[in-house]
Amino acid sequence: MLRFDHVTKQFGAHKAIDDVSFTVEPGLITAVIGPNGAGKSTLVNMAAGSYSVTSGRILVNEVELQTLPKHRIAHAGLSRTYQNIRLFDGMSVLQNLEVVLVPPRIGTLVASTFGLTGRRAEGERRERCMAVLERLGLAPFADRLAGSLAYGQQKLVELARAIVNEPRVLLLDEPAAGLNHGETERLKHYILDVRTPDMAMVLIEHDMKLIMSISDRIIVMNRGTVLAQGTGAEIRANTAVQEAYLGQPGAIRDIEAAARGRRNRVRIRESESLTWHQP
Repeated sequence: MLRFDHVTKQFGAHKAIDDVSFTVEPGLITAVIGPNGAGKSTLVNMAAGSYSVTSGRILVNEVELQTLPKHRIAHAGLSRTYQNIRLFDGMSVLQNLEVVLVPPRIGTLVASTFGLTGRRAEGERRERCMAVLERLGLAPFADRLAGSLAYGQQKLVELARAIVNEPRVLLLDEPAAGLNHGETERLKHYILDVRTPDMAMVLIEHDMKLIMSISDRIIVMNRGTVLAQGTGAEIRANTAVQEAYLGQPGAIRDIEAAARGRRNRVRIRESESLTWHQP
């Protein structure tokens, strides 16, 4: 499991995360949502070692991540994707996955950790990566340069690279950002497909339709603190969450009524609901 234990992060005088504690259980998809600037991505960046922790602890099982460099955090079982794609554009899709695994020429001592040596190690690594690409529908693009793929396909390559090492914790930072409806539906299918009973998954996302359709638990952040936790139904009914998103309880109803009254000017369909759509 992944545990945030009284975690605080300050950037100078600004406290981006203020004494946050919660646990992400294995086998579940836990979404972390909140208005822009709530501290969602800061949590991910601290867990992954991109930001230091001002105080508190972040643990995968009993391993404290906040004291470790990035490569040891990865060895502890944490993997992530990025809000802005970070692939090796000049390498093939297959190579983008292979680079995560132990290279065959690094020496027999390291290769022996996987019980492999020489060409056998190279073949096993390729088979492992191809199996993940096949699972995500990317096998036909294995030898294509990652930078030549469409944006939605690149998002899937990032997901493939994040799971090829079979992590204990998977952090997905806005995986649906920039995707159209069809691509988001395919992403939803693949996220559900890669979940395992022993992997904790954290989903940072603004697409509330996606969040509500796949999340087992939702944590709402606001101004660096945890505002609410619960199921989708519990979060949807929480007036404090409505206030954080739209200004005050009942604002959703008022905005929809105002929109219907001005439909000729704003061209909004009366059947549309503004619930859970970020501005």
